Order: sequence, then C-alpha cells, then structure tokens
Amino acid sequence: ISMQFPALQPTSPDRMRVECAYRRMSEVPRYPYLEQDRCVPAAVLLSPRFMGRIRLDSRGNTVFPHFDAAGLCGYEIKNRGFTGFAGGGEKGLWFSHTRCDDRRLILAESAIDALSHAALFPDAEDQTRYASLGGKPSSRQMGLIEATLARLAEGAEIVAAFDADPAGRRLAEEIRELVAKTAHRTERSDLIFKSHLPTQEGEDWNTVLQAASVGSRM
Repeated sequence: ISMQFPALQPTSPDRMRVECAYRRMSEVPRYPYLEQDRCVPAAVLLSPRFMGRIRLDSRGNTVFPHFDAAGLCGYEIKNRGFTGFAGGGEKGLWFSHTRCDDRRLILAESAIDALSHAALFPDAEDQTRYASLGGKPSSRQMGLIEATLARLAEGAEIVAAFDADPAGRRLAEEIRELVAKTAHRTERSDLIFKSHLPTQEGEDWNTVLQAASVGSRM
C-alpha cells in the first residue's frame, strides 16, 4: 500500500496555505474522538489501509484530507458537535490508501462512515479501498469519482454505502448512473455497481457501528 500523499502542485496562495496548515498537523497513535465518540476501533484507524489518512490539528480536531487530480486540495475538520472545512480549500475526495490488486471501492458520504463500514464489514483479503465525499457532492467531485472509476481493476465492484434516507438513495442512484456512464465511455462492461445502505431508515453506517458497539458491551 502506498503511504505517500499525491504530489501537490500549488496553483494559488489559498492552496499553498492549505498545504502548509496540513503539514503542521500530527499523525498520532490514538484518535479519542473517533474511538470514544464514534466507536471506530483503533485497529481500523491504525491499519495500513488508513494510517496517515487522518490527522489531528492543534485544537485536537480530527482532520481528513481531501485530494483532487493535483494533490491535496482541502480537509474536513471534525469534533464533538463540530464540522468544518479548510479555509480557502476545495472539496475533493478523501481516500484510504490503495493497492493495485484492490477489487472493491466503498464510496461513503463521510470519512467516518467509510471507516465505520470498514469496521463492520472487514475484508480479510484486504482488497477494498475507501473514498468519501464530505457531504453532497459538487459536479467537480463527481468528475473526480468518474476518473477514479475508470482506473479501477478489471471486474471491480463499486459499492454506494450511503445513508438510509432520501438523500442517500438519490446519491446512490447518481453513482449508479455514473458507473454506467463510465462503463459506456471507457467500454468497460466489467464494472459492477452495488448499493449497500443501512436497513433502518435514517441511519448511516456510523450509527449502525455505534449501536453494534453498545450491544457488544451489554
């Protein structure tokens, strides 16, 4: 698994500020907010698939970097009762590390949902990569997803692991259409689309994980 971030090609002062701020953030051995509040196991957070794709800022906020074709373009900021985004940054996609033999892409609305899906449905063969949008995607982000789909290995599955609500179902349908469009444009009939939403209306994969974690302690 590549542990390197994509090379940054600064094109604006804002982008350079985002990069400088991100470089000052720390990779740490434990992530209290994710482990305690969100019930994401440390074993998942510190696995080779995700190591280095999460940082802490100087205020103790959890940070998820976003990338586009040129490299780091922004970052999500998460903490108890707080969600923010890098000033001057743009939303791209948050990615786990990838391997050339990956057979599956899990696409979630948030990085925390992607991590939760990894915890709930571990891949013993470690052939699953993860990406998230950071909320409702822009047309720019949909273009990044399309480019990602076109580079997947032969016979790869694309799994829409969104929320069980109207917005999540609409987003899953948008991704299904994007997979079909990509398959047609690239003449790739091998790409497989699947939708995997929580069974209970209104849930996301992190609420499912939290409920499972509470149940396992009872």
